Amino acid sequence: MKQNKIIRRYIERTLHLAVEACLDIGNHIIADSQLREPQDYKDIMVVLTEAGFLPPARLENLKKMAQFCNVIVHDYARIDPEILYGILRNNLDDLRLFAGMVRDMFLKE
Repeated sequence: MKQNKIIRRYIERTLHLAVEACLDIGNHIIADSQLREPQDYKDIMVVLTEAGFLPPARLENLKKMAQFCNVIVHDYARIDPEILYGILRNNLDDLRLFAGMVRDMFLKE
């Protein structure tokens, strides 16, 4: 049981760092591109989508990713292990998508 808790905390923290990195990078892209200032974490993804950096079809997942980071940071709710497992199983592509967008930006320069 203790091992499961350690693994869960490791996954939570790793996802938190990955999502936070996306949000920080997103803020830099927004500033460098002189786009409108986002109102919150979720709005970072909206602004990037509006500007064509991210596909509209993935916007809801990307906003949930930003919201997930906020929940972990502020501990507003306990993270359900099933939700965490679902993210690992179904939503890592959202992080890959974001990383690919950043990679493509650098390749264009």
